[in-house]
Amino acid sequence: MSTPHAAAPEVFDELDPHGMGAYTKHSHHIVSGMTLISILMILLGFTAVTVGAAQVEKWIEASLHYELPRWVNVLVAMSIATVKATLVLMFFMLLRYSNPINTVVFLFCLLAFALFLFFTLLDLSTRGMINPIKAHQVEAGGIGGIRAGWRADAPIINQAPVVFWRERKIAAVGIERYNELKNILTHPHEHHAAAPVSSGNLSGNRPGITPGLFEAAAPEAHDAHAPHGSAPAHAPAHAPAEPAKH
Repeated sequence: MSTPHAAAPEVFDELDPHGMGAYTKHSHHIVSGMTLISILMILLGFTAVTVGAAQVEKWIEASLHYELPRWVNVLVAMSIATVKATLVLMFFMLLRYSNPINTVVFLFCLLAFALFLFFTLLDLSTRGMINPIKAHQVEAGGIGGIRAGWRADAPIINQAPVVFWRERKIAAVGIERYNELKNILTHPHEHHAAAPVSSGNLSGNRPGITPGLFEAAAPEAHDAHAPHGSAPAHAPAHAPAEPAKH
């Protein structure tokens, strides 16, 4: 006998075998092939527009002898790139058909990236306001801005210090002598014999076992002030004879 409160029998849905549709709104939208092909054609068209904008800029510079401002190039290129990226996100990455929270997360990531990029550009664009020399492009060996000496009237180096001192040394001794000195500094062992180094002043431990460590008689003490070959000053001239063993 059935009651009014009895549970209705479950009906198997072959399109939703796990019953996910009854409890969640989880689903995958399938974009038609015609839509994807249309978006692809639009992306290729914007790529052609990017190439055409670059050619127009070159033609203006060559024919009209006018150089477009940099901000115009950035504005045109970034506008086209933004439209193309938006189409890819909406249709190829399905943000248009997915949960809106996914779009919010993506926009938050863009905001964080823009924030880091803003502070980086803020640092690079305002360095010259505090110290003009820091506004120059970073070069190998420094960017100069220091005096070539300790005197107050010493000239200021407006290039990399390593380049300044190299050119000054070449002007003083000549290029041949400079290359010779450079070769000596680069390969010192080829020009000078290595001086013998005593191991007495080395702080590293000497490997091996101490001589005489396991011998019956201790080795004779060495007097650093006595000449080589002579008996130590504090040792007796004649050691007592060892008694005969019976």
